[in-house]
This record gives sequence, C-alpha cells and structure tokens, in this order.
Amino acid sequence: MASGWPPALEYFGLHVDLGDYHTKRGVWLHFPAARFTCRWGCESTASGPADVAQFTQAITADHARDCPGPPKEDHA
Repeated sequence: MASGWPPALEYFGLHVDLGDYHTKRGVWLHFPAARFTCRWGCESTASGPADVAQFTQAITADHARDCPGPPKEDHA
C-alpha cells in the first residue's frame, strides 16, 4: 500500500488507503490498508476492511501506550 505512494514513505503519520469496492459486483478490487509511523521509530500496519477500521480507531491509544518516545540523553 504505502510502497506506491511516496509521501507515505517520507513522512511519519497515519496513511490510509481506502481500497476500491465495486458496488455493482459487491467485491473488493483491492482491500483497504493502513500504515502508521512515528518520529521515534514506531511502525504498525493493518489490511482488510475490518482490520483497518479497528486499527484507525485504536492507533492513538495503542501508540500512546507503546511508544518509547524520544531517546534519553546520556548525561554521564
């Protein structure tokens, strides 16, 4: 998903590909996908309609809980 869109590789944040659903045939032509990266190196991905919906709803809380934050400076 993100490999085809250069800004998703250059900038951190949440990038969501909404996929392509064919309404007349009732099928996904390509599934939704999401990728999250932060400035401190965290990276998470999700694919598929249900997983992307859950991912986008929970990423803020999950990231706040798991992110190591900025590196600690060594004052020795």
